[in-house]
Amino acid sequence: MHDQSIKARKQIISILILLVLIVITILYYLKGYTLQDLQNALANANFAYLFGGFCMIIIFVICEAINIYLILKTLNHKIPFFRCFEYSSIGFYFSSITPSASGGQPAQIYYMKQDKIPMAASSITIFFIVYVYQIAMILIGFIMTLLRFSEALYFISKLRYLFIYGMIMNTGAIFIFFSLMYSKKLAPSIVAFILKAGNKLRLVKNIDETKNRFDKSLVSYHEKAMILKTHPLLFLKILLFSIIQMLALNSIPYLVYCSMGYRTKGILDMITCQSILTISVSAVPLPGAEGVTQGGFLQVFNAFFPSDMLTYAMLINRVISFYLPLLLSFIFYIFTHIRTTKQSIRGDFLEGKQN
Repeated sequence: MHDQSIKARKQIISILILLVLIVITILYYLKGYTLQDLQNALANANFAYLFGGFCMIIIFVICEAINIYLILKTLNHKIPFFRCFEYSSIGFYFSSITPSASGGQPAQIYYMKQDKIPMAASSITIFFIVYVYQIAMILIGFIMTLLRFSEALYFISKLRYLFIYGMIMNTGAIFIFFSLMYSKKLAPSIVAFILKAGNKLRLVKNIDETKNRFDKSLVSYHEKAMILKTHPLLFLKILLFSIIQMLALNSIPYLVYCSMGYRTKGILDMITCQSILTISVSAVPLPGAEGVTQGGFLQVFNAFFPSDMLTYAMLINRVISFYLPLLLSFIFYIFTHIRTTKQSIRGDFLEGKQN
C-alpha cells in the first residue's frame, strides 16, 4: 500500500509538472493572440483533415499494440489484442508525462506483470520494440533526407544543436538496447552496479540473495532474447509496423496544413520536416518535450505556413498529436489499473480461501 501511494504521488507530481509546462508554453506562444482568433482559425479549418490527423495517432498506438502482440506470441504468450492495445496506451501516457519518455517502458512491464506475463518476457518485448522503434525513426529520417536532400539540410540547419543532440541520444539508445538484449555481460554488470550502490545507500539489505534472484531472471531474459534472435522475420515485421508508426506520426502536420486550406507544398516535404523534428526532440529531458517541440515546430514549419497562421497550426498539431491522445491514453490507463487491481484482489481472496 505504501509503494502504491509513493507511485501515485510521483505520478501526480509528473502530471503537475507537465501541466505547468503546458500553461507556460501556451501563454508564451499565444502571447498577442486572443481566444477569438483561435476560434476563428478552428472555424475555418476542415475537420475531415483534422479527424484524419487524429486517426494517424490512433494508428501510431495500434502499431505498437501489434508489435507487442507479435513478440509475446513468438514467446508463447497468447494475449488478447485489446490487452496489447492497453499496454500500448499505457506506454503512450507514461512516456508523455515523464522526462525523455522514460516512464513508459517500466509502466508497461508493470502492467504486463499484473497480467501474469513473466518479467523476462515483458522486458525483452519492450526493449525489442524500443530498439526497433529507434531504428525506424533514424531510418525514416535518413530516407527522407535522401529524397529531399536540400530541404532536409535546411531544416537541420534551423534546429542545428538540437538535431545533433537527438541523433547522438537516439543512436546511443540503439546501441544500448541492442547490448541489453544480446550481450551476456552488460546486463549483469548493470545489475551488479545497481545492487552495490543500493547496498551502500542501505536500500538493498541482503545483496547476495537479491543478486541470485536477479541472476535467475537474467538467465530467463537471455533465453527469451535468443528466441527473438532466431526469428529474423519477426524483426522485419516489427520494423515494418514501426515505420508505419513513424509515417503516421510525421504525416499529421501535412493534414493540419490541408485542413487550413493550403495545398502548395507536398506531403514528402512536410514528412521530411517532421522526421527531422521528431529525431531532434524525442530525447529532450522534459515531460512530452513540452515547449521544445512547439519551439522546434515554429522554427522549421515557417517554411510551410504563413506567419499569421503558424502559431495556430502549431497548437492544432499539438492538440491532435499529443494533448488529445494523452487524455485518451489516461482513460485507458485508469481502465487497466481498475481491471488489474480487481484481478489482484480476486486472486488474493481465492488464495486466502484455499489456505
